[in-house]
Amino acid sequence: MMRRIAVAGCLMVCLLLLPGCWDKAELTDRSFILGLAVDKADNGMVDLTVQIYKPVHSGGSPGTEGGGAISYVNVQTKGETMFDGIRDIILHTGRKAQWSHLQAIIVEDQLVQVYPIGEILDFFYRDHEARLSSSFFITRGKASQYLEMKPLIEKTVSQQLLQITKYSNRFNHKTTDTSLLDLFLGLRSQTGISLVPYITKDEKKGEELVADGMAVLKKGKWQGTVSSQDSRSIHMLLNKYKGGIIRVPCETQSDSSGDNDNSLEVLSFHSRLKPHIEDEAVHLQVFVQISGALGEMKCTKLKTPEDEKKFTEAAARTVEESLRETFNRMKHKKLDLIGLGDRIYRKDPALWKRWKKNWEARFAETQIDIKANVEIKNSGTATPKPLSQDK
Repeated sequence: MMRRIAVAGCLMVCLLLLPGCWDKAELTDRSFILGLAVDKADNGMVDLTVQIYKPVHSGGSPGTEGGGAISYVNVQTKGETMFDGIRDIILHTGRKAQWSHLQAIIVEDQLVQVYPIGEILDFFYRDHEARLSSSFFITRGKASQYLEMKPLIEKTVSQQLLQITKYSNRFNHKTTDTSLLDLFLGLRSQTGISLVPYITKDEKKGEELVADGMAVLKKGKWQGTVSSQDSRSIHMLLNKYKGGIIRVPCETQSDSSGDNDNSLEVLSFHSRLKPHIEDEAVHLQVFVQISGALGEMKCTKLKTPEDEKKFTEAAARTVEESLRETFNRMKHKKLDLIGLGDRIYRKDPALWKRWKKNWEARFAETQIDIKANVEIKNSGTATPKPLSQDK
């Protein structure tokens, strides 16, 4: 009997120690933020546009009230600081902002040209609700206009942006995929370089957004943009290239339009950067290994091993030239977009301490040697020549 009483007493004590729900928050008291646009306003203020999830009734059919209803609403506020503008969201919604479901933060390029990005986003690196996995974008022109656009496939523009960078960064690398954590690591790196997806409107279809290359930030300050072609080459140099298409010019092509180029689909890619320090100068060696499959043949025949060798050598030269041209543009702008300075820091911290102040000028004098090797794993058909050619 005494034993049962003792056990019951222990259980009662354990129940008293369990945490309660004194600080619970009902779902109906929260505004779930899906996207945030930040724009420059007058008098040093910032304009905020938040895209908030809007609950809709289920069970309706497409095009009718319920199933076809818009699942979000945009709310605009203004404040002297980000925190001030965020706290005013409740004045429009009657609910406290919840940041745990934030998918995308987009900032206009004009704002980044005035204020370092670290000052703009400081709130999100301190607030306990914000997720560092949220994606970050810079837009051409006002960021708020992009949240007002109608998504093509996804239910919200925020999700559309997330999908664009996620899969573009996997299949063609003409832009990049940057989270708040990636941005923070770039800001804290030795070179201070961050690469961010750059969003614009389609020139032919003004109501559609498109990712167009990358924006460059150095220590959080605007440095301009790089093209989609350079974006691909930078991913190659960083060994982040997972797959895409390489256009191989025809040997006898009479024009430079590229309309009749052969296409090589990249199945696997690996690159290695090997910096050498010689007489206070940097010499960079780049080794590239590519395995691919023929995507299109328009002007090349692969009947013999010699034909295949000529084609792979042409593809290797194309890659080498593209990487060299991109690297030369980086040197011209004195922007170390491949983290070469960070590699030197990890290898020789004492040397980097001497070089850090004038690294931009030293980087502009860096010599590069690129060696690419291409292998064809699959021709895609038993026909060894373009299908358009006669027998």
